[in-house]
Amino acid sequence: MKEKTQDLTAEDMKLDAPTSLRQIVKDELVASGYDDFRRGKEVKPISDESIDVLMQKVYEHIEKEALAVFKSNEVWALKAWAYSNILRDTVASEVNQHMVEELMSPVLEWQDKQVFNPVSYYRERLGARRKSPTTIKSYVSTAAKFVARMGGKKYYSDEEVEEYQKYANKRYPNANTYYQECQKLMLFLRNLPGADKQRELPLGMPKAAEEFYQPIFSNEDIETLIWATVIDDIPANLVVRLIIASIYGARRGELTELSSDNFKLDGDKSTILIKTEKRGQRKPQPIPRSLVPLFNVGVTPLEEHILHRQLHKICKRAGVSLPKGAGYHCFRRRVVTTVSEVEHSDTVVSNFMRWAKPRTMLSRYKQTPIEQTDKAILMQHPFVKVWEQVVPYLLEFNSSYNSLLCNINYTK
Repeated sequence: MKEKTQDLTAEDMKLDAPTSLRQIVKDELVASGYDDFRRGKEVKPISDESIDVLMQKVYEHIEKEALAVFKSNEVWALKAWAYSNILRDTVASEVNQHMVEELMSPVLEWQDKQVFNPVSYYRERLGARRKSPTTIKSYVSTAAKFVARMGGKKYYSDEEVEEYQKYANKRYPNANTYYQECQKLMLFLRNLPGADKQRELPLGMPKAAEEFYQPIFSNEDIETLIWATVIDDIPANLVVRLIIASIYGARRGELTELSSDNFKLDGDKSTILIKTEKRGQRKPQPIPRSLVPLFNVGVTPLEEHILHRQLHKICKRAGVSLPKGAGYHCFRRRVVTTVSEVEHSDTVVSNFMRWAKPRTMLSRYKQTPIEQTDKAILMQHPFVKVWEQVVPYLLEFNSSYNSLLCNINYTK
C-alpha cells in the first residue's frame, strides 16, 4: 500500500527570516568560500576577529544607506532600510517589530560608540538631500563656526544658541548677513539627531531687510567686459565663461565645473549643457551658430576662488566697478533683467534661466518646445549681438584663439 504523503505548500517553501546581521554576514562568507572552493581557489578559514572588523564596516554601510534613502540615520530609518533590503518578503507589522529591532540593535550600539561630529553629520544630510556643493559649503560654514565655539554635541541648549546669536549680531552688523546667519543656524539645529523640526531660536529670527543688496552690471559694463576679452587678451578658458555668464546667466558654481564635455558643437545644432545648481532644469540649450568658433577651445574646470579672483582682475583692468563681495551674480541679474525686456512671458524666461519648472496651469498646458523659445530669446539677446561684433577681432587678435587658428591652418 502506497504511503500517503503531505503536499508541500508555499508556506513550507519560505526561508526563515534572518535573526542577526552577524549570521547573515557569516552565511554570505561561507557561500562565497564554497563557490571559491568549487573553482579550485584557496579558501582561508574565517576567524571571529576578521568578522568583527567586517561588521564595523557593515554597520557604517547600513547607516550611510539609510541616510541616502530616507535622509535620516535614526532608528525609524534603520528599520525601514531593514524591511526594504533584508526582510523583503516580510510584512511590516507589530509582530515583526521585535525581529527588526534584533537585527538593528548592533547598529544602534555601534552608533552610540562613535565619536559624534555634528558638522560631518550635517554635511552628509545636506548631501543626501542633493544640495549643491556651493550651498553645502555655505550652510556647513555656519555650523562649523557654531560648533567651534560650543563644542561637538547632539543637542545644544537655548543658552548656548543665544550666546552665538549675540556673537553673530556683533560679528555681522549688516542686517541681511545676520539674518542669513541665523537662518542657517536654525536649519543646522533642526537637523541634529532627534531634534525638534520646529525649533526656534531663543532670540527669535531677526527681521529681514526690506531690500536685499543685489549689485548688478549695467549693459555698458557687460559690453566693456566683452571687448576687454580682445583688448586685455583674456585666456580662452575665461572668455568662454564670460560668454556663458553674459548670455545664459550661469552661476559661479556652475561655471567652475564647466569643461569642453558640456559643449556639443555641430553648426546650427550646437548646444551647451549647464549643470544647473539648486535643482534647476538641466537641459541642452542652443549656442548661436555665429558664436560656435569661440567654444571650440579647450575648457577645463576651475576652482571657485580662482574664478572669483580672475573676475575682479578683469573688471579692474577694464575699469568696471565690481563692489566688494559681488561676483558672477552681477551678470545673472543683468541677464534676467535684459531677457525679461525682450521676452514678456515669465514661463519662457524661467525656462531660459533653467529655474525649476514653475507649477502653474499655464506651464503645464503650454506645449511650445523649450529649445524653440530659447532660440527665440537668443535671436533678440542684446549681448549675443555684442559678442557677434567681437568674434572676428577675438579670432585675429586674442592669442588663445589666434594660435588655435594658426594650428588649424598649419594642419591643413
